[in-house]
Amino acid sequence: MNLAIGTDYEGRSKRIEDIEMCLREIAEAGFSHVHWCFEWTGDYIYSKAEMYQIREWMEKYGLKAKSLHASNGSNCGDTKQKGHYRKDYTSEMESNRIAGRELIENRVELAHIIGATEIVLHMYLPFLDFQNKPESKEVFYRQVLRSLDELEPFCKERNVRICIENLFEAPGELQLEQFDLLFARYPKEFLGFCLDTGHANLVWGDSFIEVLAERYKDRLFSIHMHDNKGWGDEPGCGDAHRLPGEGNIDWKRLMGVLRTSVYELPWILEVKKPAEEDTAAYLKRAKEAGAWMDNQ
Repeated sequence: MNLAIGTDYEGRSKRIEDIEMCLREIAEAGFSHVHWCFEWTGDYIYSKAEMYQIREWMEKYGLKAKSLHASNGSNCGDTKQKGHYRKDYTSEMESNRIAGRELIENRVELAHIIGATEIVLHMYLPFLDFQNKPESKEVFYRQVLRSLDELEPFCKERNVRICIENLFEAPGELQLEQFDLLFARYPKEFLGFCLDTGHANLVWGDSFIEVLAERYKDRLFSIHMHDNKGWGDEPGCGDAHRLPGEGNIDWKRLMGVLRTSVYELPWILEVKKPAEEDTAAYLKRAKEAGAWMDNQ
């Protein structure tokens, strides 16, 4: 079975040797594809030389790229109110917005070179600003749409689609409003949806299968598959990125919906290895969990 795994299952080292070793370990575990997750946050810019180096490594280990997690700049966690972070494609500061768009273009170029046809992008909604300053919503979406308008021809030239991911920080109704607005404006060839199963479970519980997955299944071109037990204090709660079957997601019902969507295989596991577990043993368990999930 073809199956992809996110490259950050054990963190995101900046050592070149570790990055290559990560790809080797994925290949040795029997995965066919990767979801490139190095530098999914921050304002790092890949050079062309690095892009070709990554492609050479993937060819060396017989791996293909299913997708790539792009970066929305330096902001990672300050999601309720708008702040000024470097390279933010949603920024009302025009020079910073342009820098954010250029950062996304860098990831689109990397995806194109390593053979991925979609990038995944976060769009943090400053929902407290929306609540306290209603006029801020218009400003926010004006800048978002300006960036996406500029990115559309760049992406189409490289046959790379942007997929906006559902998150757990913002209220569910604002996320649905976000996706409805964006999908009404842009064609499927340019803008799609990345379903993150763990995030969705935290916001909607099992109802996310109908509320989110069913609703946007004609835009579902990327996916992050992981499990959790919802909110709580016990192990496996929160954004735990556990293997499918280790939380409370109804995978049988979810897989039934996903198989009626436009999604093209392989499935993507975006999971985290427990610190105490051996890497090879964990990747073996992850591969088995992917096979179990596929049989639901």
